[in-house]
Amino acid sequence: MVLALLNRWKASIIHLGISAAIGVTVVALMLFVWYPRPYFTAMGGDTLILLLIGVDVVIGPLITLIIFDPKKKGLKFDLSVIAALQLAALAYGCSVMFTARPVYNVFVVDRFETVAANQVDEASLGAATGEFRSLPLTGPKIVSAHQPTDPKRQADVIMQAMNGGPDLANLPDLYAAYSEGRAQAAQRARPIAELIKRQPGDAATIRAFLADAGRTEETVGFLPMKARNKDMTVVVDKRTGDVVGILPVYPW
Repeated sequence: MVLALLNRWKASIIHLGISAAIGVTVVALMLFVWYPRPYFTAMGGDTLILLLIGVDVVIGPLITLIIFDPKKKGLKFDLSVIAALQLAALAYGCSVMFTARPVYNVFVVDRFETVAANQVDEASLGAATGEFRSLPLTGPKIVSAHQPTDPKRQADVIMQAMNGGPDLANLPDLYAAYSEGRAQAAQRARPIAELIKRQPGDAATIRAFLADAGRTEETVGFLPMKARNKDMTVVVDKRTGDVVGILPVYPW
C-alpha cells in the first residue's frame, strides 16, 4: 500500500506539491485571463490570491502533516475529507474571483470606471443589445457610456446613483463602443505635467512609461480611473483619444 510507505512529512510534501500546482494554475488564470495587469492590482486580485494560497496551498498540507499516520485506521477517509474540503474551498474561491473579475473599463464624462461582474446591474444587462448582453470572460473591455436621451430615465439614473444604486458606469444598456466617446476623452484629458505635479514621487515611472510607449508629454494626456482597490491613471492620445495605456499612479 502506497500510504504505508509514507511518513507524515513525505505525505505533507506531496500534498503541498499538488496544492501548489493547482494554485499556480489558478494564479495564471487570474493574471492572464480574468485580471490582466494592471487590473490585478486595481481590483484587489492580490488579496484574493493571498486568501487562496492561505486556504488551499497552506492549510491543506498542514492538516495532512498533523493527522497523517500510516498505521491509523480510517486514514484514507480522513485524507478524502481533507481533499473534499480543500476542493470545496477552491471552488468557492474561484467563484468569488470570477464574479468579482473586472469586465468593463467605462469612460464616463471625464474619467474611467472599472466595473466588476458583480457590479453590473442585471436589469440593465437584460435590456442591453449586441455585445453588451453578455459579460466578457477574458479581461475587461474599454467602452464608453452615454446619458439616456429619455428625460425620465435620465432622472431615474441620477436618483439611483444618489441613493447608492447603480450609476451610469454600471448600466450596460447605456454602453457604446469606446470609439463613440474617445473624442470627448481627448477633450477632457489633463496635461501629463499636471499629473507629475500631483504625484512628483511617480515622475520617473510616468516618464519611463512615455518613453516605452514612444510618446511625449505634449502628445498625450491623462484621465483618472476609479477601481475597487486602487485608483489609477489612463493615458490617452490628446488628438484621437485612443487609450495609450494605464499607469499604476494615483490620479487625484
